[in-house]
Amino acid sequence: MRMFTTWRSIGKAALLGGAALLTASQAGAAEPVRLGYAIYAGGFHVLDASIVLDVGREGYMVEVNAQTQGILGTFFPWQTLARSDGRMNAGEAEPRTHKQTGTWRGKDRAVDLYYDGSGSVLAEVRPPDDPAEREPVPPEMVPGTTDPLSAVLSVAGAVAVGRGCSETVPVFDGRRRYDLTFKEMGSRNLPPSKYSVFSGAAVQCQVTSKVLAGNWKKDGGAVSNDEKRKPVALMLAPVVEGMPPVPVRLEGESRFGEVIMHLTSAEPIVSSGAVAQ
Repeated sequence: MRMFTTWRSIGKAALLGGAALLTASQAGAAEPVRLGYAIYAGGFHVLDASIVLDVGREGYMVEVNAQTQGILGTFFPWQTLARSDGRMNAGEAEPRTHKQTGTWRGKDRAVDLYYDGSGSVLAEVRPPDDPAEREPVPPEMVPGTTDPLSAVLSVAGAVAVGRGCSETVPVFDGRRRYDLTFKEMGSRNLPPSKYSVFSGAAVQCQVTSKVLAGNWKKDGGAVSNDEKRKPVALMLAPVVEGMPPVPVRLEGESRFGEVIMHLTSAEPIVSSGAVAQ
């Protein structure tokens, strides 16, 4: 399962980059936006991600579609589609549903999460994990958690209003329970690059993922690959007029070498259906 865990790590770059645009002004709704990202590992183009974001005065939707590219995509085909729907409450993202589907080497995988608004979470996982291969998540560790996209959204909201990105968020993705810890590292100037549409000053946040339950037993039991790697550096900056900061660059590590995510496009789109107003 090590190769699958590696792709989960690279794919997390797209998911971490997926929600920061959603914190619109409480006075009105922002226009839907589509963001494009290209992810490189060890100098090779390995992953593309398209992110669609829609937000109302109280409701939000974020959808991330990512798939492997290039020669690595040929030998290790992987794709995922993740979507979170919920409402904004005093700047915090409260999910109603989170759904993620994907394929790995031709095998389908899916997770549906349902939130009742009081902290309880109902998870439907297909196929269910084999306890002999993966340690289960204790039921008592699930209440009060959020999904990966809504977690980043809540932290991005703090950045948008000047509170910074120093926060720890409890996350349950249906198969793993982990904490995402964000720490502001100041400002960083990104020079012009042929790989990105953005250059200029950006807020840099250090992101650390600590898996508490749900590790693959073949990956070392209680010590996950996430804990063995260095923290991820996530850079946020405004790129669309009237909108909050969005991820413009991400730097991390994987078995294939250094991982870098570039923002390749950012444009408003015609909404196919508004979220709750």
